[in-house]
Amino acid sequence: MDKYRLEEMSWKEAEEAFKRSDTAIVAVGTLHSHGPTPLGFDTTSTAWIADEVGKRTGLVTLPAVPYGENDKMAHYPGTITIHRDLVEAIYTDICRSLHHNAVRKVIFLNGHGGNREPLIRTGRNVRELGMLVAIVEWWKVRHDVASDAFPEGPHIWDLAVALAVGGRDTVDIRPGVFKGEWGLAPPMRHLFGDKITPRGFSTFEYRGAAVVIPVDCWDVDLESAPEVDETSLETLRLRGEESLAPVIDYIASFAREFQKIDPAVALETPQQGGANPATDGSGLS
Repeated sequence: MDKYRLEEMSWKEAEEAFKRSDTAIVAVGTLHSHGPTPLGFDTTSTAWIADEVGKRTGLVTLPAVPYGENDKMAHYPGTITIHRDLVEAIYTDICRSLHHNAVRKVIFLNGHGGNREPLIRTGRNVRELGMLVAIVEWWKVRHDVASDAFPEGPHIWDLAVALAVGGRDTVDIRPGVFKGEWGLAPPMRHLFGDKITPRGFSTFEYRGAAVVIPVDCWDVDLESAPEVDETSLETLRLRGEESLAPVIDYIASFAREFQKIDPAVALETPQQGGANPATDGSGLS
C-alpha cells in the first residue's frame, strides 16, 4: 500500500502521492476544557478519524493542526486560544502550500466549532486559486448517520470516543464535579426573555425557528457531576468504537466522491462559462 501520511513521506514520495490525486485531508482541532475528557480531544479524535479515512482512501493526509479559536473558555487551565484571523491565515497558507503541490481540493476534517468560521473564510480565500474546500464536522455526521448511538447526550459520546481512541488513561473521572463542555443536559442561560430561548452555543429559537445571535448561551462555567464511574468505562469504550464506524464509513465515502469533482467546472462563473443573459446586451434577463 502506498503511503498516505504526508509526514512519513520523503519529498519524492510526496511528489508521487500528489500526482495520484489532487485531493488532500487536513484535520483541525484545538485545546480546551471537556470536563473529564482530555483537553486535546477535539484534535486527537479528529486526527484518528482522518487517519482512518486516509488509510481507506489513500488520500494524502496531513498532520493535525492542534490549535484553534477558544475565546469562550480561554480562562480554563490548559486552554490555548489563537486569534481567529491568525487561524484563518494558517488554514489559508496550508491550502496555498498544497496548491503548489498541485492539490486542488482540500477536505478539512474539523473537530471544533470555533474553527468553523475561519475554515469557511479559508474556503472563500482559496477559490481564486481554483481550489475547492469541503468542511466535514464529524460530530455532526454522527447526528445524521448514527443519531441513536448516544441518547445520553453529546458529552457522554465525547467521553466514549476519547476512550475508544486513547484508552482508559486518557480520561479523568475522579470524584467531584466538572465544568466546561460537559453534562447530560448542558445548562443554558436564558438571556433574552421567555420568547427567544437558547438551543446551544450561539443558536436561539424564536417561534419554532432557529436564529443565531453571537452570544454564548451555553453556560460552560456551571458545575456538573461526572455521571460515569469506573465500572461503566469499558462499556462506553465499546459503544464509542461502534458509534465511530458509520461516521468513518460516511466520511471515506464522501472523500472518494469529492475527489471526483473538477474544481475548474465547479468554480466556473457565468462569465467564464458563456454569455450571461443579464450582461450580454440582448436586453433579456
